[in-house]
Amino acid sequence: MSDWQTTSLFIVSGLNALFSLILIREGKSRVNIIFSLFVLAASAWALGIGLFRTINDINYSLYIANFYYVAAALIPLLFLYFSLVFLNDKKRIGILYLWLGLPMIALLAGLVINRNLILLSVSSLSGVKTATINLIPYSIYGILFVLYVITSFFVLFRSLSHAQEREQKIQIRFVIYGTIIPYILGMVFNLILPWIGNYQHIWLGPIFSIMMVAAVGYAVANHHLFNLKIIATEVTVVVLWIFLLVRTLVSSGVTDQIINGSTFIALVILGVLLIRSVIKEVKTRERMEALAKELASANERLTVLDRQKSEFLSIASHQLRSPLTAIKGYSSMILEGSFGVPEAKMKEAIERIYLSSERLVIIIEDFLNVSRIEQGRMQYDFATVNLEELVTGVTQELEPNIKRARLDISFSKKTAGPFYINADFGKIRQVITNIIDNAVKYTPEGGITVSLSKDEETRKILLAISDTGIGIAREVLPMLFQKFTRAKGASEVNTQGTGLGLYVVKELMKAHKGSVWVDSPGEGKGSTFYLEFMAE
Repeated sequence: MSDWQTTSLFIVSGLNALFSLILIREGKSRVNIIFSLFVLAASAWALGIGLFRTINDINYSLYIANFYYVAAALIPLLFLYFSLVFLNDKKRIGILYLWLGLPMIALLAGLVINRNLILLSVSSLSGVKTATINLIPYSIYGILFVLYVITSFFVLFRSLSHAQEREQKIQIRFVIYGTIIPYILGMVFNLILPWIGNYQHIWLGPIFSIMMVAAVGYAVANHHLFNLKIIATEVTVVVLWIFLLVRTLVSSGVTDQIINGSTFIALVILGVLLIRSVIKEVKTRERMEALAKELASANERLTVLDRQKSEFLSIASHQLRSPLTAIKGYSSMILEGSFGVPEAKMKEAIERIYLSSERLVIIIEDFLNVSRIEQGRMQYDFATVNLEELVTGVTQELEPNIKRARLDISFSKKTAGPFYINADFGKIRQVITNIIDNAVKYTPEGGITVSLSKDEETRKILLAISDTGIGIAREVLPMLFQKFTRAKGASEVNTQGTGLGLYVVKELMKAHKGSVWVDSPGEGKGSTFYLEFMAE
């Protein structure tokens, strides 16, 4: 017997036991629990063979041999149940597979009760222990072992053929390819060779179990059931602790013992700090990932709600526009005398109805435009437009309302024309009307100045619309063209605004490859809106 072989068995047993304890701590899912028991069984198997090779008492060795045979039998049994629930922790295990476990459990119970069930005796020859097997029970043990292994791989290969996601296929392949070779080697060294009386190589089976545990562990780690980074850190630190502790204990001189002992104590402190740091980092990252998922989910819900809002606005606006158009039309006809000359009081009431319906039509049109823009349904009819004529027409059309508000309006050209642009006449008319109408609404006194200029070098046309109104605070300027945003104090001057008009203006100008911006010296000092177009 070689000491390094036995030592390697104890090291493998210790590492597997440590790994099993970490797994239990990391999670309480069925997959995690079954896998941790699987690793613990591998640890007990390695420990049993190590003790079997170490203990000299022949009678006691028979008990130890029974122990490692029990541990070895648990490995394929637990691996079968692991393979059944690996990809679906909530999956119910079929009654057939539950019954398959009973024969092995019965055999294990017999091993516990009768130490001579599969091994009749243990002997030692030239320092190498061997055993005499009870052929029939040992054969049954071997057949059951192979049956459970084959059944486990059958389940895994079937899961591989039914797996839909690429990640699942990779995980199953890791389990299959990482366990099939250790199982074959383990059965050769620990089942077949002992069956023919060769016990010299039984120590090799548990060594290969490391490969099996590592492969399954990697697949489980990718299955997000425990954190591989934490486990790797803990295992590395513990291995270093054990290494330094052994060096301290076997040191021959006092000086070496002091140096190694001090290094061991320092490493214990640093190792604890390192593990705590890694755990904190991983938990922080997991919280960040969870928050990111929640934010993504919330953003998706907000997107859906925004789309539903736009659809609702579109439907509601269409339904409201028709009756309002009728109200506005009939009110206009009554005011014009189409149904007879109305009385003075009636005429005043109908004028209010007409103006209110006109305001509602404008508001609904804003809602419809927002809905069309957000749904990408806004249609444009581009053609050559004389911007000077368009501005002149809009100012003349709005002049009666401006005069009624006791304001002045003037239009001038700062440079020579022509002022031709490629645009949708109706949409640009709406833009200009909207801005001038806003200037009227938020200018209690004074006037409105409209100017048109052209830069021959850049071929850009600039339309400036200035007023002497309430002005705009500096902090509001960057947000003014967003939806439902109004200048500070705007609601005190005009309660009818919705905060959508300038948003529509910005989107329409963007569609025309133009730009719009506003400048204001401050509250109460008026404002100037600029519309910039590319000349045709």
